[in-house]
Amino acid sequence: MSIKHRRFEKVDGEVIFVDESGNPDLSATSKRLYPYYSIGFVYCKNPSQLRTDLKRMLKRSHERDRYPPDITELKFYLPMSELVRLGYEKRELDEYLAKLPNVRQKSLEVICKNATNIFAAVLIKKKALGTWTSERIGNYLFAQTLVLDVMNNISPQYPPSILYDPGRLSPSQTDEFKQYLNGKDHYFERMGIKQYEGHLPNPQARASHIEPGIWAADIVAGAFNCKYTNNDSSYSELLKTKCILHDERLYWP
Repeated sequence: MSIKHRRFEKVDGEVIFVDESGNPDLSATSKRLYPYYSIGFVYCKNPSQLRTDLKRMLKRSHERDRYPPDITELKFYLPMSELVRLGYEKRELDEYLAKLPNVRQKSLEVICKNATNIFAAVLIKKKALGTWTSERIGNYLFAQTLVLDVMNNISPQYPPSILYDPGRLSPSQTDEFKQYLNGKDHYFERMGIKQYEGHLPNPQARASHIEPGIWAADIVAGAFNCKYTNNDSSYSELLKTKCILHDERLYWP
């Protein structure tokens, strides 16, 4: 059964939701067209209200014709190619794009109200080693940021569950990613850098359409991607009150 159609039990208790914006491809074409890649982290001590409010926000946006009815999850960037494939005309797409800033702002308000903390990592692709594969750079940013910036600063009594959208990973790569993350956890402990108790649990893959917490992570990642790609920090500024360290991490400044 594919990840997209697999059923999962809802995880309650403390959770870190993770998603990305853009792609970690370091080819010359990708660097030119998509110069930044970002990962968003949303930490919730109790995620139930975040999930409820985001689902309510999506329903209200559909009812008021502010968001495409065929898109069943909130996203910072609309999936334009999918909407074209579904038959949306240019006039309709332009209308939804004009309404998107309002949907983004309302979604960010929900995140700020319900998230305990958020964080973002942004890769400046031209600063990265061109010999790294997209899988390696994606895994590195995820693990490095999760351990050093997120976990070390929230220092929970018990490590929270980690739910992420596995979009960039195949099933075999997913297993390798889990091993990589556990290896980072143990490595930082041996080096005396780790500042939290216990070990990270295996991250759990969640298709974004079934987990509103992933919507929140996508919106956080998109807000910080927009800051660099479009030179527009209006969305990321709305998250500052919940941002760990009050700033994002850049790879590499």
